[in-house]
Amino acid sequence: MSCIRNKRTMKKSILSIILAGVSITMMSQKSSHSTTNNPGWLWEISGNGLTQKSYLFGTCHGGGHSFTHDEVFGFGGVGKALSNVKTVYFETDLTVSNRLAAKEMSIAEYLGCHKDINKDDLMPDGITYESLFDSVAQYQEVHQFLSQKMGDAEYWKKTPLYWFNHLSGYNLAKGYYGFRAADGVLYQEAVKRGIKIGQLESTEQHSQWLGRPNNTRRQHPNIQLKAQATLLYMGIHGIQNNGDQMPEPFRQIVAAYLENDSCSLHNVLESLAMNPASNLGLPLQTHAMNQAWCPVIEQNIAKGSCMVAVGARHLLGQNGLIAMLRRKGYSVEAVK
Repeated sequence: MSCIRNKRTMKKSILSIILAGVSITMMSQKSSHSTTNNPGWLWEISGNGLTQKSYLFGTCHGGGHSFTHDEVFGFGGVGKALSNVKTVYFETDLTVSNRLAAKEMSIAEYLGCHKDINKDDLMPDGITYESLFDSVAQYQEVHQFLSQKMGDAEYWKKTPLYWFNHLSGYNLAKGYYGFRAADGVLYQEAVKRGIKIGQLESTEQHSQWLGRPNNTRRQHPNIQLKAQATLLYMGIHGIQNNGDQMPEPFRQIVAAYLENDSCSLHNVLESLAMNPASNLGLPLQTHAMNQAWCPVIEQNIAKGSCMVAVGARHLLGQNGLIAMLRRKGYSVEAVK
């Protein structure tokens, strides 16, 4: 009985890890906007010497839900704010989605998997992937995913743990071209209106964030290869069985986003962060990205009126962009 219990506990822990590793890019059924008392996703930046107002807008990157124009511009004030700015800054160059969709580059290339390597990432000599799995079917599923969907024909040179830590990057990268992200809707409208497009960081810098395993492989260098293979198989199998769509609690996240409910979204993210079994460093990664972006945002809003459109989670909490800008002396207020 203890064996069965341990196996169930291990599966539950692995599922929690997979849920946390998967990015919060979005994925679920459609929902109509509702009028709430929550501040929502559009924020006005002023003060601290600025001569013109600028805006922060929280987006969703896709992943399983294709956003419509009505959904994105159904958030109050977005259309008007866009009319008042000269530039819209996104996290990175959104045209990379065209290259991914056209298979001009693989997800592994986009994530920098050919660069982000050290000795702990390399498979030991004489050990093959085939020998690590319980069945040929498991090996084939992993082989096809890594060679075809990730796009690395030489995946076998790296450990299963290395690839497991990049599954979240796969989901986020797929969201850039597999579905119509909120960012993409805003981008197309800005181009249509002749508004200048900018980015907070280069594609290479951004892809490094996506592929970065939040230091997990540095923390677990001694996990046996067979256990690594089990983690990897279960992660890939979960993605395959969910059709690359994200399960609970992330359905709650997309529902909160479509309802313009930043309070509910913050609560869901906080509950994930408070769970040691499911927290692999997402809050730390978000904080680090925000710290890197904040000076760039300051430089751009000082030049003239602009809109900064980033994933909604980057706005929230004490380490969110709203709080960071306020601590620097700016007035950041929700647009009702």
